Amino acid sequence: MDTRLVFTGNKKGAMLTAEELESISKSFHESLRSRLWGLSPASASLPWFSSAVEAITYTHSAARSLIYELNLDDGNSLSLWYSDDSPKVLDICNCISSEIERLCLLCSNLRIAVKLLRSDGDLSEEDIHRVRDLLADWVSNGKGGHGCLKSADDIEVLIRDLAASVGMSVPRGKVSPVERVVCRAIRAVSFVTAFLAGVISSAMYLSSRAVISVPVPEEFPWGDSVRAIRSAVIVDSECSEATDRQMQILKELDDMEPSVKELDDTEVSVWHVLETIEDVGASGGGGEIAGRLREAIKGLEKVTEAMSEGLYQLRERVNELCLTVTRMRKEMLDEFPARVPGDNN
Repeated sequence: MDTRLVFTGNKKGAMLTAEELESISKSFHESLRSRLWGLSPASASLPWFSSAVEAITYTHSAARSLIYELNLDDGNSLSLWYSDDSPKVLDICNCISSEIERLCLLCSNLRIAVKLLRSDGDLSEEDIHRVRDLLADWVSNGKGGHGCLKSADDIEVLIRDLAASVGMSVPRGKVSPVERVVCRAIRAVSFVTAFLAGVISSAMYLSSRAVISVPVPEEFPWGDSVRAIRSAVIVDSECSEATDRQMQILKELDDMEPSVKELDDTEVSVWHVLETIEDVGASGGGGEIAGRLREAIKGLEKVTEAMSEGLYQLRERVNELCLTVTRMRKEMLDEFPARVPGDNN
């Protein structure tokens, strides 16, 4: 029996066997599985966040490649997704970028404090007060001050909306095998983007619960890699009610690892310097106390540079994702104009 399938509406007359179509779909999902397993072991750290954003970017690019590999003229399913949901992805990028910029500014303040502390000669009272103010600013705002609460709410709404599209893109009614493959790929894009962005935002914004709102699809062969990431960063709860489950998991996450590793390391160093400055003031700054301050300054300088480097790298990865999505959105809408629902022309 001839298993070759001819798909109406495909002006290029692409003809694929069922085996060829299955091979293309399997290759797409296996590549995602490899990428997601590459994120293990997961950790709430800036280098891991950069790798996670790279995986999101790869997922979008892989979906684009799949469309072109299928040789379709009618990419309506993906173009509709890009017209409806890609703006949410871009808004998520903007939210994360804003938080990165906020932390970069605080890092700049810490570098100023380190420079003042390393200056030759005794510090003036004015300089000491300035150093204390700069360090206190980190203590108050480094791990999420009041100013980022609105951003946390914004990104949570965006991720929840994106996660909801995973279920909405399930094909219904009579669909062709190609349409089924494309819709499945779109669901993968939605899920990977929402899940990984949710993990990042839940660590960077302590009030966010977005990571919990994305169920792991059982149909995908890479579900095990997602569960490995989830088990590394959160502790599952036995609660059955969705809201209670979210609150319980977040509480356990907060107990385990309250925020990003680099932020925690920096806060510890900031407190160490502040306490040592007080000791220097009380003792007059001689001998052992002065040595402790020098070591504390070295420690603060080291963690500040590590965090700055991690933030810059993450910012580059987020910018790359933003550019990829913007470029794909333009390509999809130019080449496959989204049809108005109900338009059969």
